[in-house]
Amino acid sequence: MATEAQILANCRNAQKSTGPRTRRGKAAVSQNLVKHGFLARQAVIGSESQAHFELYRNQILAELAPKSPMESMLADRIVSLSWRLKRALRIQNQTIDALNARNTSSPLAKLTKSILFKGQGWPQDDASESASDLALGRLAIKDFSNERVLERLLMYERRIENSLFKTLLELQRLNLIKNLDPALENAV
Repeated sequence: MATEAQILANCRNAQKSTGPRTRRGKAAVSQNLVKHGFLARQAVIGSESQAHFELYRNQILAELAPKSPMESMLADRIVSLSWRLKRALRIQNQTIDALNARNTSSPLAKLTKSILFKGQGWPQDDASESASDLALGRLAIKDFSNERVLERLLMYERRIENSLFKTLLELQRLNLIKNLDPALENAV
């Protein structure tokens, strides 16, 4: 248990720590917990391209063709959720590859692989796979502390998928109501 002097010292030190003060510093700190991107507030995370997202967004919005503010809100939500679903699939694939790379990195596994496939004409896995190719997978493994990582990734995927399907159904319901009664179009 902390002594009275330690508690007072901690209180004095806490007064000195005020966090970032500049806009740039606050923006940098806001990204501290963005790892794999499942819980990110923004749609595009550091390992993704803003240009690819904009192209994807424009394609989806062109297909959905929202006409009202409510439809636009639902369409934006569909874009965000479907982009996150794509990220979830990429993270799962990278996690499986990272787990496989970890399991085949032992000297015995490498020797076995070289003996089995050498001279057979079978393609061997490229052991010099770039660290950035599996970065999200390794982050997921680390973030979930190796604790049932694939189950947790599937849980996130199911949640995103469920939200996406609910939003799609709501947009379809809204369009159906407007098509059934054109007088309601201005009311909704």
